Amino acid sequence: MTDAPASSRNHAMDNLRAVIVFLVVVLHAIISYMEFAPPWWYVLDGQRSIVFTYMVLLIDVPIMQIMFFLAGYYAWPSLAKRGPARFFTDKIRRIGIPWVFGVLALAPPTAYLIYYSRHAPMSLWTFWRTDFWGPAYQQSVYWYLGVLLALFAATAILFAASPRFAAWTPGIRRPAAWQAGAFVIVVSALSTLIATRCDLDLWSNNRVFVYQPVRIPDYIGYFCLGIFACRCGWFTEGGFQPRLRLWVPLWLASGTVYVIWRMGPQAATPDLGFKAVAIVLFNVFCLASLIAMIALFLRHVAASSRFWRAQARNSYGIYYLHPLILYPLTLAFVPLSFSIFLKATILVVASYAASLAASSLVLTRLPGLRRMF
Repeated sequence: MTDAPASSRNHAMDNLRAVIVFLVVVLHAIISYMEFAPPWWYVLDGQRSIVFTYMVLLIDVPIMQIMFFLAGYYAWPSLAKRGPARFFTDKIRRIGIPWVFGVLALAPPTAYLIYYSRHAPMSLWTFWRTDFWGPAYQQSVYWYLGVLLALFAATAILFAASPRFAAWTPGIRRPAAWQAGAFVIVVSALSTLIATRCDLDLWSNNRVFVYQPVRIPDYIGYFCLGIFACRCGWFTEGGFQPRLRLWVPLWLASGTVYVIWRMGPQAATPDLGFKAVAIVLFNVFCLASLIAMIALFLRHVAASSRFWRAQARNSYGIYYLHPLILYPLTLAFVPLSFSIFLKATILVVASYAASLAASSLVLTRLPGLRRMF
C-alpha cells in the first residue's frame, strides 16, 4: 500500500507492516473463539476461551493505527516526487479500484457467512440484492482501503492548495516528550467527544465509508503523525531512534493497564467516565505499541532478506485475500471437537500461507493486477 522508491525504503518499516498484516490474520482468526465475541461476527464457534478475549483486546488496539501511520510515513515522498495529480491517480489504481471491487464482489459473500453459519433461509443472491444493502451492509476488511483513499485525497488536495504545505522542507528533528503527551491528549479528547454519542466499539457507515466513530481521530491522527515523522527524519540515520529500554516497558505496562480496565467490573455499565479513561489508556497503549515495535524492528528486524522481501511484497495481497480463505475454513472447523487453541493455530497458519501463495502467484504476477498489488 506504499510505494516509495526501493533505494529510499526503510526495510524495518516494511518488515513491521508485514508483521502487522500477520497480526490482522491472527485477530480475525481468534475472534471466533473469544468470550464475549461480537454477536454479528462471521463465524462463531461453540467453544470459547477468555484467553482469546485478552488477546483480541491487545492485538486490536494498535494494528490499524500502525497501518495508517506507515501509509502516512510513505505518502509524502511519493507525493513530493509525483505531484498531487499523479499521486492520487496512482492511489485510485492501487487503492480505489481494489476497494470498490472488494465492496461489491468480495464483501457480500463474506458477510453472507453471518447468515449461512446461523442457517438463515436465504440464498447468497437474495442476500446480495436485499439485506446486504440494508441492515447487513458492511465492507469486510476493505473498509480500510476506503478510509485510506479519503486520507490520500485530502493530503493531495492540501498539497495542491497550500504552497506552504507543499514547500515543507524535510530535515532531522527529534521529538520532544511533550509532543507525545500532546498527541495522546488531543486524540483522546476528540475520541471522548465522539464517545458521548456512541459505544467504544461501535461500527458505523454512511454507505460510502465504514468506520468506528470513536477511532476516527486515531485514523487521521496516526496518518498525519506518519507524514510528520517522515518530514522530521524519524527512524532514519541521524534521526529519532527510540530507546528499547524506555518504550518496551511502557508498551507492556500500558497494555496491561488497558486490559485490566476494559475487563474490570465497571465495563458492565460503561458511563462517560469509564469511556474517557478507556480512551486515554487505549491511546497511550497504541502510541507505545507503535514506537516500541518500530524500535524493536530497527534494532532486530531491519534486514532485507528474501523471506522478508516476500512478506513485505505480498502484505497487501494477504490483507486483501485472507477473509475469503479464513472465514470458510473457520466454519468448516466448527463441528470438529479438538482444542480451540489448536484450531486457531491451524487457521492462522493455513490462511496466511494460502493468502501468501495466492498473492505471490496471482495478484503480484498477472498483468493489471500486479500494478495494483
